Amino acid sequence: MCMHFVQHPAGWAVTGILCLLHCLPAVAQVTPTIVQQLSFGTFSTGQSGGTITVNADGVTTTTGDVIPIGKGTMASPAVIELEAPVGSRIAILETNSLLKGGKGNTLSLRIKSSDPAMPFITKTPRTSIHIGGTLTINKPGQTASGNYNGQVFITFLAGE
Repeated sequence: MCMHFVQHPAGWAVTGILCLLHCLPAVAQVTPTIVQQLSFGTFSTGQSGGTITVNADGVTTTTGDVIPIGKGTMASPAVIELEAPVGSRIAILETNSLLKGGKGNTLSLRIKSSDPAMPFITKTPRTSIHIGGTLTINKPGQTASGNYNGQVFITFLAGE
C-alpha cells in the first residue's frame, strides 16, 4: 500500500493503492491478477481524525470529521481477477496493515468487504473480485503530511 498525504489549508488529502497480493492455495491452484488498485480518493480531515471506508461496490463512507473532496483521485475498490477451477471454494482473510510515514507516523489499513461476498464457489474459471478497505486517520497532530508506505497482504484460501 502506497499512501501520499498532502497538507492543505483545509486539512489532508490522501490517495492510496494496493500494491501486493498473496495467494495461499489449500487444494485448488489459483492465480490472482491485480486489475485495479484500492484508492481512498482525496479527502480532508479536521481536528478529530476518523476513518474513510471504500466498500467493494465503490461507495465511500466516513466517520469523525473526515470529508471526501471529490476532486483529483477518486475512491475505488481493488479489483482482482482470480483464476481457479470451476467449483472452487474461495475465501479471503481480512487483514490489518500498518502504513509508515517518513516522520515515523503510522496509519492503520484494514482490508474488509468483498464482492462476491466471501466465501463463495467459483462458477467460471476466471472471477472478478472487488475488495474494499478502511483507513484510520489519527488526529492531524499525530499524522504528519508526507508519503505513507507499507505492504498489504491479501490471502486467498481455495479449496474444493
